[in-house]
Amino acid sequence: MQRDFSALSKNHVDLAILGGGATGAAIALDASLRGLRVALIDKRDFSGATSAGSSKLMHGGLRYLANGDIAQVREGLRERRHWSRMAKHLVHPLAFLIPTYETSQPRRAMLKLGLYLYDLLAFDRNRAVDPMQKMAGHRSVTAAQVLGLSPDTPRVGPQGTLTGGLMYQDGQMLSPERLVLAMLRTAAQAGALVVNHCEATGFVQSGSSIGGVKIKDCLTQETGELSAELVINAAGPWADEMMKLGDGEKLTKKLVRSKGIHLVTRSLTRGTALTVPVEAEHLFILPWMGKSLLATTDTKFDEDPDAASVTEADIQLLLDKTNAMLPEAKLTREDVIYAYVGLRPLVTDIADTAQTTYGLSRGSEIYDHSANGGPEGLLSALGGKWTTSRRLAEKIVDTAFAKLGRAPNRKRSADTVLACAPREDLGDFMDAMRAQYPKIDNAHIDLLSRLYGALLPQMMASNPKGLEKLKDPILAARVSFAVAQEMAMHLSDVVLRRLVEGQTGELTAAQIEVIGAYMAKKLGWSEAELETQKADLAALMTLSKNQKPAKKGKPKAKSKSPSKTPSKAKSKSPSRAKSKTQSKAKFK
Repeated sequence: MQRDFSALSKNHVDLAILGGGATGAAIALDASLRGLRVALIDKRDFSGATSAGSSKLMHGGLRYLANGDIAQVREGLRERRHWSRMAKHLVHPLAFLIPTYETSQPRRAMLKLGLYLYDLLAFDRNRAVDPMQKMAGHRSVTAAQVLGLSPDTPRVGPQGTLTGGLMYQDGQMLSPERLVLAMLRTAAQAGALVVNHCEATGFVQSGSSIGGVKIKDCLTQETGELSAELVINAAGPWADEMMKLGDGEKLTKKLVRSKGIHLVTRSLTRGTALTVPVEAEHLFILPWMGKSLLATTDTKFDEDPDAASVTEADIQLLLDKTNAMLPEAKLTREDVIYAYVGLRPLVTDIADTAQTTYGLSRGSEIYDHSANGGPEGLLSALGGKWTTSRRLAEKIVDTAFAKLGRAPNRKRSADTVLACAPREDLGDFMDAMRAQYPKIDNAHIDLLSRLYGALLPQMMASNPKGLEKLKDPILAARVSFAVAQEMAMHLSDVVLRRLVEGQTGELTAAQIEVIGAYMAKKLGWSEAELETQKADLAALMTLSKNQKPAKKGKPKAKSKSPSKTPSKAKSKSPSRAKSKTQSKAKFK
């Protein structure tokens, strides 16, 4: 993909999409596949905010059953299966463990009933999916098995003695950022224009109709206008700001923002996710890239969405919750490798005065501004979650066809394999990549196969000239590919979104320096701009004091593979790992 801001002003499109996160990318994918002329812009990087600031789960929402949201759970489970087919390399099954105690609330019998219903609603979970994507139903495990999978689980807790546990499976994204890129690449191949770091500063209006968007290139400060039949507002937590630009005080819906904090720490479980109710909420400990991902907090956020950040108080709160659940883990601030924030945009009525967000629906709505007294030509996609973003996109494109007065093309994005997804069985593809690159250790090439899919050979062929100081030709090729083919325009675009190692602490300060110098030369940055880029990255990483320091002398010869597997799984090839409830698949 190549960035071309000037092309936006030169083309009249059917849909101008504001927002390059999961929802915006899914709309661009669905609309372009169905023959509409599409342009998508984002004022930051693609998946640079909420879509990256997620728990990395593709799930039906087991806890929503307690609220009676059967339809929402069924939709999520159906969409989970679609994602596992569309992007088999980036979405995989993940086993979840719920420990049970003598007086657990909810009671074990109720949990088991809920899991039985969850399995029932996922009756088609293995229909036409890759062999590595097949999911088992829930099952019971003994107390000894719980401790084998999660050694820090207390044998005796506030709810009595550990009695065993329940296991079920859901889906996990290896990299939400790369999944958004995969959707946008597929949309671009179908004719869509996609441009990051491009801000919508206002609407082009004629009377009571909107006919496009005023745009600004955040890199060059150049301005222009994007002409469109319809504008689709998919700005996530910023959607209400765009709504106010178009409607002023006429709105009947509003967004309530929920702030979620996530921490990446040392590994706490043996390849299995742990989920436990904590007070009125719940806590996940998710295996990811050989580390543990702690998720999540859920607090109302009333400030400017641009001001969302991780504070030391946020970090300590989540550490305290985890230590209360696993006292033997004894997590400290020094165990935190990376922390990030996401804002959930929850849609509700304008008169809603709810002070908490945990119980608010994660459902989505399509807001037609003209039907609510606002201007013609503007639709807003509100609410929703990662898993159901494709279905929301499909519905909003159906609405767009109706607004355009055209019969909808029924081609469905759910039936499309994304451009970078392997066409053969994933296990066969990974074995082929092992054979093609025999000098790379299996764990490393398997990780690359999942991150890049069918684009792996193209990435490996990238020209790494200028990155020799990395002393790692594969890392050099990945950086080169990110800048040349993945529209990485900021240092943080590469470190935090094109390379997963930026979130796992596997990149040294010396390597980041080399990457910054390379990008400065390629993109024509001044010395002052390079320093700004490095400062911005340090602020986003939030944990600069824990960042590995630059070593004296030469950088290490080879970056560590972040794909280490729990000891029990080391002998199992990920290309042939069976989808058992106690998953031993790599890249968790």
